[in-house]
Amino acid sequence: MSQKNFIRALQNRFLGNTKFLLFLIVAFGLLLRLVFFSGMGTSDDLSYSSYSYNVDKGINKDSTVTLEVRIGIIYATALSYSIFGVNDFSSVLFVLLTSLGSIILIFYFGKLLFDEKAGLMAAFLLSFFPLDIAYSTKLLTDLPSAFFMALGVYFFLYSEIKSKMKYGIGYFLSGIFIGIGYLIKETAVLIGLFFITYNIFKKRIKKEYFFVPLGFLAIFAVEVLVFYVSTGDPFFRIFASQQYLAKVIESYGYFGRLSFPLGLLHYPYMFLTDNLISYFYIFIFIAIGYCLVYKKREAYNMLFWLIPSLLYLSFGSSSISQYIPFNATSRYLSIITIPGILLLSFFLTEKNELIKKLFMPIALILLLFASLGSLYLYGERNILGNLKDSYPILEKLDKPIFIDGRSIKALDYISKYKNDINPKEYPDDLTKIKDAYVIINRDMIKRLEDAHKQTKFKKEVHNPPESWIVVKEIGEDDKSKVVIYYAP
Repeated sequence: MSQKNFIRALQNRFLGNTKFLLFLIVAFGLLLRLVFFSGMGTSDDLSYSSYSYNVDKGINKDSTVTLEVRIGIIYATALSYSIFGVNDFSSVLFVLLTSLGSIILIFYFGKLLFDEKAGLMAAFLLSFFPLDIAYSTKLLTDLPSAFFMALGVYFFLYSEIKSKMKYGIGYFLSGIFIGIGYLIKETAVLIGLFFITYNIFKKRIKKEYFFVPLGFLAIFAVEVLVFYVSTGDPFFRIFASQQYLAKVIESYGYFGRLSFPLGLLHYPYMFLTDNLISYFYIFIFIAIGYCLVYKKREAYNMLFWLIPSLLYLSFGSSSISQYIPFNATSRYLSIITIPGILLLSFFLTEKNELIKKLFMPIALILLLFASLGSLYLYGERNILGNLKDSYPILEKLDKPIFIDGRSIKALDYISKYKNDINPKEYPDDLTKIKDAYVIINRDMIKRLEDAHKQTKFKKEVHNPPESWIVVKEIGEDDKSKVVIYYAP
């Protein structure tokens, strides 16, 4: 065999092999997620970690914290801790696996709805989608909940299109996976908008459709049993979540949104300003317009998913008892990542010569480099780095230590919950601290004050008294240093 024929044979063997190409795409996605590893943050993830480590202690019956009752993420992380111990890898392993699973799942979505080419394109786009990469290594609920929700939609559409699963098994599995998504985060139930829109468009309701809510109720029954055994209240999660939302809206306002009614435009504003999503969504909205103008019926299922969900996120209520808008953060858009990228992949793989020869290559090059640039500039990686570096020093201090409450939670995590430093939270009057160490975690202080406008630390935190002696400064950036003071 000549060299030319040998090379052509290799190309046909591997580059023409769909499974091999999908493997390469997943490997590429994994590489990017490891290169841009985020690690533990300073907010919800610390709480999830603590609840997971202490899962055997049960649920606090007086708790109104939504995070503590999301047993899907807590039990999964607790299992990871039991196998690998407490560390940055084990904390995010479940989230990372669901992120990679989404790359595989979106390929099968594309293959089911369009063709293998569109499926591979969708998988490739998702492999470097900045929002997915940034949150794939954070202990948060958005990506795993969105994955299981999407898996439920896939089984439903597979049952509709292929009709190979007997006795309504596919529809039942659809409900099961959506239920698992709900165990991880409540927003998974928003997929109900897809089913409503789908049925209205199809103008039919088959008896098999009732297996979907039946599957969901099977998972919900498990949750009810868990909370009944642990708290005595089978609907503890629902009531706790509603109380928490009411408390937060009273304390923090509209979750970072502008005041009503301008706050309702916050999601459109994010599409134009958030680098983790803006580049992709410019092209996604072009794809949506293309599908609507040219009436691409094969893309309608994804439109039924994306449009109602996005409208509800923008204008709907996160509470069932009062109007409370959703948090104004890009990660909430994870529930529409798969339909959005599928619509884009469908558009980019159209047979139109202008799209195929001009628009598609330009879009791919632009999106790839813009995504890598956005991730490189993303400032949420290794947030606890300076505090981790300070931990060996804090261990050697022989006097009481005072630090902010959130940093105490972070130190608990860093110590793998050994609590051997046992720091105390700042007192109301810092000037009364004598013969002790005061730790100023500048990055944490800034984040807390920026996130919650009503949170204001004492003036001594920003302008330490001249009598305090600097023992050690950890970090290169003055704005994010951890500074250890001795208060004589």
